[in-house]
Amino acid sequence: MFLTRARLGVIPFAEGGEARMQAFVAALQAVLGTEIELHRAADYRALTSAVEQGLVHFVWLPPLAAARAVKTGAITPVAVAVRHGATSYMTGLIAREESAIHTVADLKGLRAGWVDRESASGYVVIRAALRQQGVSLVSAFAEDLFLRSHNEVVRAIASGAVDVGATCFNVVSDEVQIGRTAYTGSHGLKLGNVRIVAQAGPIPSDIFAVHRTVAQTTMTKLQTALVGALPVSLFEAAKAMMFADSFARADGEHLRMLDALYDTVSTDGTPRSVPPPSRMPTNYPK
Repeated sequence: MFLTRARLGVIPFAEGGEARMQAFVAALQAVLGTEIELHRAADYRALTSAVEQGLVHFVWLPPLAAARAVKTGAITPVAVAVRHGATSYMTGLIAREESAIHTVADLKGLRAGWVDRESASGYVVIRAALRQQGVSLVSAFAEDLFLRSHNEVVRAIASGAVDVGATCFNVVSDEVQIGRTAYTGSHGLKLGNVRIVAQAGPIPSDIFAVHRTVAQTTMTKLQTALVGALPVSLFEAAKAMMFADSFARADGEHLRMLDALYDTVSTDGTPRSVPPPSRMPTNYPK
């Protein structure tokens, strides 16, 4: 389908996100020669529904929403976000180093910080892993705070507003890098100040995708821009919007991870299984 006007699906952005998104829209319009309208959804579940209904042509989806949309055949992945040299990452339940929380056995009546119920690394996968380890989530967490972003989860851990929080991390040369953006050192929280109490993964990275009706010529332009960095204007705008270092094509392994993630959550959103953990570094925060 050739588009003279197209819709980009988005959800509400955190501070500074609107400017990044508008810069991306401008760059996307210049590359495609197509007027881009915004379809603003309340959350990722609503955004996934809009994609499946064909109301949205282009979309950035986090892994859980992407897994659902790929499974239904509504979208075609264009590019996968690369962060810290990888197209996947881990999820961890993080506590402050000085706390008395060392293992899952210490998870009793705690205040927990989560991203939101649709976040793979900020809620779904780590809770599924804890449940598989025999942890009673009702007993472990007396209070659940949904903070809407990984940044706010880290802020809450650092300030003591929560006892533990779920966020994402990558392993780079056997070193742990916490968070999808530069959280290490933010809000007084440094890598040496925290320990990872529990972890799970790998989780596939976010994808930029198009609706299945979008023409192959448009797909090719987008892949050239995102994966090939040509033109650099759209490449840089996409990196800023998606907090990515670069982009890669979705290969078979990435699609298998999306499929495994889909199987992690039942249709009512209840965690039912968890992908097997990847190799962990020997020197991650204790």
